[in-house]
Amino acid sequence: MSERPPVDGYCEQCGFDYGTGDLQGTVTLLIRQSADCSMALTKAAAGPDPKVVRLRPEPEVWSAIEYACHVRDVLEVQRLRIAQCLAEDRPVYAPMDRTGRVKQEKYEDQDPMEVAAALMRMAREFGAAARVLQPHELGKLGLYNYPVRAPRTLGWIIRHTAHEIQHHRHDIIEILAKVEPPIIPKPKPAPEDTPEEASAGEAAADGAPESGAGGSGGSTAEVSAD
Repeated sequence: MSERPPVDGYCEQCGFDYGTGDLQGTVTLLIRQSADCSMALTKAAAGPDPKVVRLRPEPEVWSAIEYACHVRDVLEVQRLRIAQCLAEDRPVYAPMDRTGRVKQEKYEDQDPMEVAAALMRMAREFGAAARVLQPHELGKLGLYNYPVRAPRTLGWIIRHTAHEIQHHRHDIIEILAKVEPPIIPKPKPAPEDTPEEASAGEAAADGAPESGAGGSGGSTAEVSAD
């Protein structure tokens, strides 16, 4: 895992700002960034070396498939928290156990195409749940655990979820850039001589003395150099 990003204000790592954007714009951004995560994963998995999605650039940094699984699960968990907050007064959200899930759910072994499809499905379902919230509902509080135990509004949960997706989109793209094999361009074919160049070469050859002419016994290059 990389360094924990902020949960308020501006994130210098990915550019997300908790203080800008309305509800609809934030949800639209979340779905667009989810699509970017999904496409980056499927493109890498369909490339010359599908195993790159499972490679960790460093032992403690997740692979692209692990981050994509995390994004998928974040979207599902946060949608369920919206429903819990609407149904309960001051709910206490159960911890997601973000690190434990990596091994428990065997993220590294999951099918990248299935993960990408599920990620987009969860993004649409989260978006549908978030878009219909009314102003008084956005202000409802629940006890959130990450990164510290604190009361958070539904409005904050939506923004925080959008930040999670944007931040991990940045992670996925950056990691794939490190572990994907470089694309080596094919060598360009040698240019063929034009008819004019070929004629000039033949004329020069006709006028040159043969090897050994004049009793030198040297090569053509040596004769030409005299």
